[in-house]
Amino acid sequence: MNVRQKLLGGFFAVAAMVAVTGGIVLHADAETTRRAAVTEAEQVARGIAKDVAFGLAVDTPGEEPPPLIDQPIALEAYLQRLHDLQDRDIVVVDTGKRIRADAVPENVGTVFDHDTGNQVGLTIADGRPRVFVEKSVDYPAGIQQVVVPLTGKNDVQLGAIILEYTPLYEQMEAVTGRAERIIVVAGVICIVLVLTLGAVTTESIIRRIRALTRAVESIRDGDYSQRVALGRRDEISRLGDAFNDMAYRLDRSAREILAKEYTDRILANAGEGICGVDARGRITFANDAAGRITGLGVDGLLDLEASTLLPDAHERAEVTLQRPDGSSVRVEYTVSPITKEDRRIGAVVVLRDVTRQRALERDLRHQALHDALTGLPNRKLLLDRLDHAMSRARATGEHAAALYLDLDGFKKVNDSLGHNAGDLLLRTAAERLTAALRPLDTVARLGGDEFAVLLENADQRTAEALAQACVDALSEPFLLHGREAVVSVSVGVVPGAQLYGDADEVMRNADVAMYAAKARGKACFQVFETRMHEQLLDRLDSESRLRDAVHQGQLRVDLQPVVEVGTRRTRGVEALVRWADPERGLQQPGSFIPLAEETGLITEVDRWMLNEACAVVRRWQETAPATAPEWVSVNLSAANLEVPDLTDRVAYALASTGLPPRCLVLELTETVLMRDLAVTAGRLQELRELGVQIAIDDFGTGYSSLGYLRDIPVDVLKVDRSFITGLAGNERQQQLVSAVLQLGHTLGLKVVAEGVETEEQLDLLAAMGCRYAQGYHLGVPEPAATLISKDAVTVG
Repeated sequence: MNVRQKLLGGFFAVAAMVAVTGGIVLHADAETTRRAAVTEAEQVARGIAKDVAFGLAVDTPGEEPPPLIDQPIALEAYLQRLHDLQDRDIVVVDTGKRIRADAVPENVGTVFDHDTGNQVGLTIADGRPRVFVEKSVDYPAGIQQVVVPLTGKNDVQLGAIILEYTPLYEQMEAVTGRAERIIVVAGVICIVLVLTLGAVTTESIIRRIRALTRAVESIRDGDYSQRVALGRRDEISRLGDAFNDMAYRLDRSAREILAKEYTDRILANAGEGICGVDARGRITFANDAAGRITGLGVDGLLDLEASTLLPDAHERAEVTLQRPDGSSVRVEYTVSPITKEDRRIGAVVVLRDVTRQRALERDLRHQALHDALTGLPNRKLLLDRLDHAMSRARATGEHAAALYLDLDGFKKVNDSLGHNAGDLLLRTAAERLTAALRPLDTVARLGGDEFAVLLENADQRTAEALAQACVDALSEPFLLHGREAVVSVSVGVVPGAQLYGDADEVMRNADVAMYAAKARGKACFQVFETRMHEQLLDRLDSESRLRDAVHQGQLRVDLQPVVEVGTRRTRGVEALVRWADPERGLQQPGSFIPLAEETGLITEVDRWMLNEACAVVRRWQETAPATAPEWVSVNLSAANLEVPDLTDRVAYALASTGLPPRCLVLELTETVLMRDLAVTAGRLQELRELGVQIAIDDFGTGYSSLGYLRDIPVDVLKVDRSFITGLAGNERQQQLVSAVLQLGHTLGLKVVAEGVETEEQLDLLAAMGCRYAQGYHLGVPEPAATLISKDAVTVG
């Protein structure tokens, strides 16, 4: 038997003793539970016997209750109640074992014969309680019963009480079951711990012995690096310490022998080139990497003068070496001197090939300063070159100029032909611009469809000529994936760039000039003038104040009457916005609506107008219903058709003000309606489903196609004022207006003539059958309060 078996055997013996002890404890606990259940059942049965023999307790002092045994019905109810409450069977028998009462009524009157040992009879005879197991066909597993004597007054034997205590026993077993489980679990844990401790202790001892054995075997095989760490301070540990000391002495001797060979292999396999140089400057050692980097090989480096290879004898430097095969390599090297007793005896040179690293750095620098799509310089490089060019021009007296270019119509090409075609157009445009300019000029892409050009040694005349060359170069059609596309370019020119403070100021002014070129009609160039910057500042100021006006209550609504021609009564009104500018006074729409459209503020202005117009007209209808208009017309700009929640905005305005939807007319021009017929028709249909009406404003000035009157859901035509002006005396124009009126009436549309300025025009319209008209002759735009007061006077 080996050491492991002996140790494990001892621990198994201890585990067996723990198991036996646990079994004895469980058995004793089970027996205690059984006895406790019998005692408890016996006490309960005696209490029931007392109630049956002497009657139930009463509340009145001195009252004697009748025995339950003399009251069959009360006795049966008493037993039934106990059965319901405690879920146990109770049987009352007389001295002849005849059943006087039972939870099962059909058993009453029969002889109780389920105690095979006649335990009931013995208890009646000697008055001692007993227990037995009742077995029957219905209960083959048996029912545990306790029987106690039923003794009346004067110790007269009346029979016995038989009580089932199986539920009580099971309850107590359930209560003690947890303790038994704890005992079992504790016993199992103790056994497992004993066995685990035995296994761990055994394994620890065996492991230390095996470690020492393996170490001895390794020393035998020539491996002197083996050591054993046995821990503790016992006999085995002291044996291990002796072994470690022996192994250390052997290992130190072996290392001294292998040191040189090991060092040589490290140098030979190093990734960087390593050369050893003696005191005379000759290379006495070189590894394979040094031979590969220089292209000379190890043999070619040995005995070579180090200064021939590395002419700059610095501690750290970078040079380009020419290899024998004609290639070149960029090498970074360091020189570390070797000294002995403060005397230099040589040096170590470490070579590193940095060719790919430097090429990558150049690529990164190029990417940081050039546009990825066109390869042109980007904004950062352009500004840097412009700064230097301005400095040189100031120093030499030469001239420098800058161009700012923006493609006209690029977005249309990009949206219609796709981004790939747009990218191709930008690359082609870059090539054309480069070809149209001089070699010394710098063409840069600033982003999107914007380019810039730095013109060095160029006066204003030269700059204008080159700007026109750029316009001409981009005016030719572009062939994009088999399709022709036409774009143009708007160019801003800033001559005399050296006169400005910095490059940013030059580019800002060139940008301003470019926008001036676009304002002139595009496809041209514009030289920067100081007034352009002032106009830009004024525009920015106006934009800022207009933005504040929307949110600070500076806008107001004027209403222009729409009159029924036959009765001259106001039937509707058109809401027109005015700006009460604190600095410039009351502004008409023409002075600020174009700015609102360009800056995107128009949607906020229109939202305010919609809510305010609905609120004003609704208040008019509530305060003066007799003179109130039947509808209010509100103009919508083109930008509103692109607002996703336009329908929700209109619904909110109606709901928040209480204006009925039939009283709201939304006016859009023909040009706006025809931008995207399919999208426009769907959006207008959503609005009409709210109950509002749609009007075509300025009818006759746009497309004037009968087809879109069929496809677009509209309710009102507003004939443009240009058809009404000069109506008198122009028979052809009268026929045209009459035809428009008849067309509208035939289509079931409400037709309104705009711009009525004279009574003669109004008479002619009445003769043509025009029902509604508006114009300064019928009423100028005024605040609602003014119109209400006028109408009140008229009605009065």
